Amino acid sequence: MRMMVRSYKRTTDRSDANRPVRVRYIKRSEIDAEKVAEVLIRIALRAAGNGTSTGNAGSYVRDLLVSAR
Repeated sequence: MRMMVRSYKRTTDRSDANRPVRVRYIKRSEIDAEKVAEVLIRIALRAAGNGTSTGNAGSYVRDLLVSAR
C-alpha cells in the first residue's frame, strides 16, 4: 500500500528554530519512550541543516521522511 505524502505549508507565524529548549524534569519509575522519541525527533528536525550534530541528525531524519520518486 502506497501512502501519499502531503506537502506541509506553515500558515501561522512561529518563532525561529534557534530558540532555547526548556526541559522539565519529573522523576518517574518508568519513562514514556514514545514521548521522548517524539521530542528528540522534533528538536532534530528544527535544527536540520544548521551544521551541528543535531542539525545533521535532523537532516538525516528529514531525508528519511521524504519519499523517493
